[in-house]
Parts: sequence; structure tokens; C-alpha cells
Amino acid sequence: MNILTFDIEDWWVYEHYGMGNKNEFLPRLDKYLNNILDLLDKKNTKATFFCLGIIARNYPKVIKLIDNRGHQIACHSDIHSFLSDRDESFFYNDTKKAIDSLEQVIGKKIIAYRAPAFSFTEKNKWAFTILHSLGITEDSSIYPAKRAFGGFSSFAGSKEKPVLIQYNDTIIKEFPITLSSILGKYIAYSGGGYFRLLPYSFIKNKMEKSEYVMTYFHIKDFDFEQKKVFYTRYIQNYYGLKKAYHKFQSLIDDFKFVSINQATEMTNWDKISIIQL
Repeated sequence: MNILTFDIEDWWVYEHYGMGNKNEFLPRLDKYLNNILDLLDKKNTKATFFCLGIIARNYPKVIKLIDNRGHQIACHSDIHSFLSDRDESFFYNDTKKAIDSLEQVIGKKIIAYRAPAFSFTEKNKWAFTILHSLGITEDSSIYPAKRAFGGFSSFAGSKEKPVLIQYNDTIIKEFPITLSSILGKYIAYSGGGYFRLLPYSFIKNKMEKSEYVMTYFHIKDFDFEQKKVFYTRYIQNYYGLKKAYHKFQSLIDDFKFVSINQATEMTNWDKISIIQL
């Protein structure tokens, strides 16, 4: 089971962090999104797009375009604030605002969620109770290893398949991020910086041997014309940009993908492990 997902945040991120002139970057972001949607149509493939609430309010046409092409719209928070240092009140208000904004644009219930930067940790497990109260039944926030912005290194679930997470009286279907051990370090090779950094032959080999792969892409992963900011994560943020979209095209050609809602329908949840947090 290969699951295709995108985190739709770049329209706001570019503007918020001053990553160029809006008249320059908006056409590029729109172009790549349209190219991706056309490619997925050609391959008869559906994906899940985790979108910010603020994108729904400021750029509703982006959300409408994705939804009109038959893909799943899901929530990626409201303003992409990492949850590692936020409290329950902030998380509830941020998530509710985002869900409401997305639902007003597409006229459909939002049932899936992904935390910004996979920032669910041992310290904010209460987030699952809040998600459940807001009607979320599917989550893809668990990064089952330590990482810069959080990570859930104590997660007892499998890295190779969906699980059911139980926290107090709440049960949510969880689709964790796929990791691979390289030189003793767990990395997410199926999206973001490592997808650009690693050779495609390595990624393809890993996927061919895996029964479950969760991907995650951003439009800026393919935008080699974006404004470069020199700081400590320069290589991780910008290396491989020129070849990234070609690698993505190869990935779509070589593998069959489904969205999270399709994966939910394909899974026999009666036989899935329950992980208590």
C-alpha cells in the first residue's frame, strides 16, 4: 500500500517568510500544482492534500482546484504553528478554525489531519482527544523517531503499516510516516528533503521491498527557482531541487498510489493492532 500525500502550505509560507515577490512565486506554485494534478489525472491516481486553513481563506481557488479534481482535502492546521510548545486551548482553536475554513470552501466534512512538521510528541498526546472531538477519524502525524521539531520516538506501533491509536477513550486510525534506518539513523526517505537528497534508485528499491509507504511532498520540493536563504539547513532545504520533479514523475510512473481515504477503505481495521498511548 503506497499512499500519496501533499502538504499544501507554500502559498502562505512563501509570503509569510518573505521568500520572494508574490507576483513571481504565485505563478510558479500554481504551475507546479497544475502539473501535479494533470499527472495524477493521467495516471488515474488520487492523493490526500493536507491544507492550511489560512490557505483556504486567502487562496480558496487552490483548495477548490484540488477538490474539483477528485482528491481528498485534509487539515494541516491553520497557520502551520508547531505543536511541540503549544497548549490544548491553542490546538483546539487552531484546528477548529482550519477545519471550518476548509469545509466552507469545499462544502464537505474534513476527517483527516496532519500536524505541522509531524510535531506530535509524548507531551501532546492529548491532541488525539481534541481531533476526535472535532470529527477527525484519520491521522498522519506520527513520525516514529526523534526529529528536529518533535517526533514520537517511543511510539510502539509498526513503521510498516497503519494502526489504531487509543488515547483514553479516543480511537483514531493512524497512518504513520515511513522510516528507513541508514547508518543507525531513522529517516523519512519518501518525501521532503530526503526524497531530494537520496538517489532515486535507493528510494525505488526501498519501496519495492515495503508493504506500506507513506509519502509527503510540498510544492516547494519542486520549485528550483525559489529564493534561497542561507542558514544551517541550507543543504536539506535546497539540494536536489532541479531534479526533484523528474524523480517525482518517475515515482508516479513506477508505483501505484492511493489516497488516505482510499487506504482506509482498503484496510480491514478489525485485524489492525491497537496501540495505547
